Amino acid sequence: MINIFKQDHNKYFFAKANKYFNNDKWIHGKCVNRLEKQIEKKLKLKVNACSCNSGSDALMIALTIDRDPNRDIYITTPLSYIASSSIVKFLNLNIIYIDVNEENFLLDLNKLETFLKKCDRKILKRIKGIINVELFGFTNDLHKLKKIANKYNLTLIGDCSQSFGTLFHQQSTLNYYDYSVVSFYPTKIFSSYGDGGMIFLKKKNSFKKAMIIKNNGHEIVNKNNCKYLGFNSRLDSFQAFILLMKLKNFNNLIKKKKIFYDIFTNNMHKFKIPNFNSNLIQNNYLLSFYVKKNIVKKFINYMKFKNIECKIIYKKLLPENKILRPIIPTNMKNAKKCTESLVVIPNHNNISIKIFKNIIKIINEFKSK
Repeated sequence: MINIFKQDHNKYFFAKANKYFNNDKWIHGKCVNRLEKQIEKKLKLKVNACSCNSGSDALMIALTIDRDPNRDIYITTPLSYIASSSIVKFLNLNIIYIDVNEENFLLDLNKLETFLKKCDRKILKRIKGIINVELFGFTNDLHKLKKIANKYNLTLIGDCSQSFGTLFHQQSTLNYYDYSVVSFYPTKIFSSYGDGGMIFLKKKNSFKKAMIIKNNGHEIVNKNNCKYLGFNSRLDSFQAFILLMKLKNFNNLIKKKKIFYDIFTNNMHKFKIPNFNSNLIQNNYLLSFYVKKNIVKKFINYMKFKNIECKIIYKKLLPENKILRPIIPTNMKNAKKCTESLVVIPNHNNISIKIFKNIIKIINEFKSK
């Protein structure tokens, strides 16, 4: 079976780590700071990188720093992994969901703008920010999103866990947000060998605060002085080391993903492919397309018979979870369609170009009747 995700297990990395850690620490190792600086340099960032234990923790740190006692609502998409909403609720904040674009699976900016224009003033005064989720390595018009956020004085948070390396107007999408967060979970395009994450912050004082919050609320050099209420969310040195090793080959990974994407878009004749902003250079983390609801089960079984994993990643909208329900309801018909028809196929780095071409050939040979 050709799976959508394949766990990386590079013996060379382990051998190098075994030698390296004769001279570095497992916690607060030199390689952690080196990773943060190398990522800033590699992606040409205008924001400061602060590593932590997971993408979920990164979002928690962002929301903790952004907290306002008079504004307790965040706007986000209903189509995402649970953490983009559950962390909001965990901090006793409220959510409003805006539907995704009809042409793709991303937050619909026109619907967002319309909602804010027509929003009841009492609710509008409570909205603190927007959490924009960049799914499958793709994102929407970030210039337009920033204009909307600025117009309504809203914080812009980017959940970029799936879009590490994605560019909009020739620069990293991480640069466009007040806070952007990423996950290095093993299934991600840039992944560690365990949990790991990073938060990127525009303001220097916010960066300094994040560094202290993730370290139980105290500075590294002074453990007796608790400056903020924090928690333990340090990225351990081993994961930082693995990520440093992988960063060297990241450009080659992106190039191969681009080859897969070109094969995919030039040869996919059977099903509709989502449409995105022309100023986007995506990392192509996952490749997706729409299969009509009435044949999607048959198609997934057909692919399974051909030993190719194919599935709907998000089968349930976030607000369909009782504990993640929004403060006010909105129409989410496009997002609902995605839970019924948006499928993904394998395109990870361990697949050869020849095998990937065969995957597309098999898809095109599917007979719906």
